[in-house]
Amino acid sequence: MKPLRIVCIGGGTGLSTLLRGIKQFVASGSMDCQAFDMDGLTAIVSVSDDGGSSGKLIDEFGVLPPGDIRNCLAALAAEDEIMSRLFEHRFESNGALRGHSVGNLLLIALTHIFGTFPHAIQAASRVLAVRGRILPVSLDPTMLCAELVDGTIVRGESSIPRRSNRSPIRRVFLARRTENGHRDGTPEHEASAPMAIRALPEAAEAILGAEAVVIGPGSLFTSILPNVAVPEIADALKRTQAVKIFVCNVMAEPGETDGYSVADHVQAIRRHADFDLDYVLANSRLASDDVVKRYLRAELLETYRRLESQALGVWRQLDKDDEFNRSFSDLVDNMHQVVDTLSDTVDRARVQVLFRPGFDDVSPAELYEEDLICEQEIRERNTTLRVIRHDPPKLAGAIVRLLKRHYNGEHHPH
Repeated sequence: MKPLRIVCIGGGTGLSTLLRGIKQFVASGSMDCQAFDMDGLTAIVSVSDDGGSSGKLIDEFGVLPPGDIRNCLAALAAEDEIMSRLFEHRFESNGALRGHSVGNLLLIALTHIFGTFPHAIQAASRVLAVRGRILPVSLDPTMLCAELVDGTIVRGESSIPRRSNRSPIRRVFLARRTENGHRDGTPEHEASAPMAIRALPEAAEAILGAEAVVIGPGSLFTSILPNVAVPEIADALKRTQAVKIFVCNVMAEPGETDGYSVADHVQAIRRHADFDLDYVLANSRLASDDVVKRYLRAELLETYRRLESQALGVWRQLDKDDEFNRSFSDLVDNMHQVVDTLSDTVDRARVQVLFRPGFDDVSPAELYEEDLICEQEIRERNTTLRVIRHDPPKLAGAIVRLLKRHYNGEHHPH
């Protein structure tokens, strides 16, 4: 199969995982690695992140969030370049640099030096010996908003999964930040008539000129759909002749896709844009019961911490009463005991995203399933956690096999 012009769309850790897998697959020298034209590869990255280091930099400099772009640069950097490790280094001091990565700061500095964010990305790409092109989906300062089923509007990407109101998400949309680019509220009327966000022209052109477009993996409502919510991107996805592949998440995202199946992910995309997918790539391997229990335990603990916080907020508004205080403490203790009990029951569908034969329908797209997962250790809040993620080489290999079947006219297994 000849090398293909491929566009990858997403954000967060999902897009960088895919890009890292493609780079590793090409470096392996496999016979099929020629399917990827690294110089013709384009990554289109969402620009709605407002948490952590990116959020602080938005507030201080009024810039586009650099974090997801940084992840993609590091993923495509030459392996032997020490600069890629420097790019990812994060300061852990208690001073002003706490939480910032060198790469984020460097991208802000390069933006000031070269005048535009795309030029800064190009300069960083040269420093890191990156092959391929990384493009922000838009240069407009945007704020991601979610409309919940009960009509509530939640503003800010980082606020969506952490919201106390757990009414499901109906849709997400992009609103403009203020002229200085800082984070602040958006008017209520923007829920019904949000201002159109303009796509970076090169991003829409890349989709129109692609031979394959890969959407995902990544957080559905906060990494993938913010790209689709840009009208010119949705239009390009409808008009392109490229084969369109959606890579479904392997685990549910708390506060976003709780209890979602593969078909639920596809339906959410359809609610946001009028284009058809050709293939849905999903994981077929079951995570171990132990891993599923850990996810369920974490979900339950987070639920009770949220309830505890809400109840404390209410209690502070009441006259202090020792008896009420003791009763509330007992209630909290009982909550944690319930967690220990319930976590012994494995409800896999709550946390692992799987296709349900006989119930799910992703047509007119075709389903393609493979073992795509691995278990990884990550650091979060000074704690080491074992989590399920897409395995980068497995993911890249599955995409190549899917594309070979498509271009060879073969029927693939469901």
